[in-house]
Amino acid sequence: MFNLNFTKYKYFTLSFSFLTILFGFVLTFTQHGGFAHSLDFDGGLRSVVELPIGKTRADLETFFKKTEIDPVIILLEKDKNIYQIDIGLDSIPKVEEMFQAIPEAERDQGTSSIDKFVQILRREFQLPKEKVLSADQVGAVVGGELTSTGITLLLTTLGIILVYLSYRSQFKFALASAIALIHDILFTLAMIGFLQIKPSVPLIAALLTLLGYSINDKIVVFDRIRENAHGKENLALSNIINVSISQTLGRTINTSLTTLISLVAIIIGGAVELYDFAFVLIFGVVIGTYSSIFIAAPISEIYDNIRRRRKLA
Repeated sequence: MFNLNFTKYKYFTLSFSFLTILFGFVLTFTQHGGFAHSLDFDGGLRSVVELPIGKTRADLETFFKKTEIDPVIILLEKDKNIYQIDIGLDSIPKVEEMFQAIPEAERDQGTSSIDKFVQILRREFQLPKEKVLSADQVGAVVGGELTSTGITLLLTTLGIILVYLSYRSQFKFALASAIALIHDILFTLAMIGFLQIKPSVPLIAALLTLLGYSINDKIVVFDRIRENAHGKENLALSNIINVSISQTLGRTINTSLTTLISLVAIIIGGAVELYDFAFVLIFGVVIGTYSSIFIAAPISEIYDNIRRRRKLA
């Protein structure tokens, strides 16, 4: 069997990942001032409206483009033409400005930002009151709870994975897997910040899905390494790693490709509301596959070499 030397450039791949992640976060905070804001995490205005027949997402997008408001538009029910429209707190001054442009005689009662936003929508799209199905102002407290919950879920998942792998396999493999998973999350977050993808609950779901997918691939690789290393304690781990990765490479590539096909289908199918979810998972699948080969396995070798040198000292 032809085996590639996957561990030969381990310090290069580790350095490349570290510098790329650092570069992504530096650009996120220097060029964009941090991660993108979203209603789910930062608060804002949310309305659900039933548009008249003939009005579509394109009409909403055209209207908001003229107003310089950056909304999140979600189609809730295609048959009834029901849309959810979210705008962030940073757009409220623009709403106030647009409301003041409405002739005073045409203004309804209501002084809150959400009331003014609804009146703007009703006036633009000729909506009767009953076509505004709901209108709420989401506070930053709710966003804070979502952020806290999301971070807790990610950390809990990492902790459980580390404990399980320590029990199921050797500690060096559990440690390498945990570090590689942190690498995958940080790499993906750096990409999210760099591209200013708005945080959302589906995005948290994508990150958790990424963890599950990524650890599955790493378990397969490490199981093969453990099997090949049985009874060969004196053989260099790097040789065993290269053989094991070569043996599982075909499975890894096939699994990644079939997963990517289903994710690309979501985008091609026009599921606009799932674009961010699918895009983040596509990126995560690629990074997860890369880290299984060039991050997790080399880290286990480095740890094993350090442990051996300490035994000889």
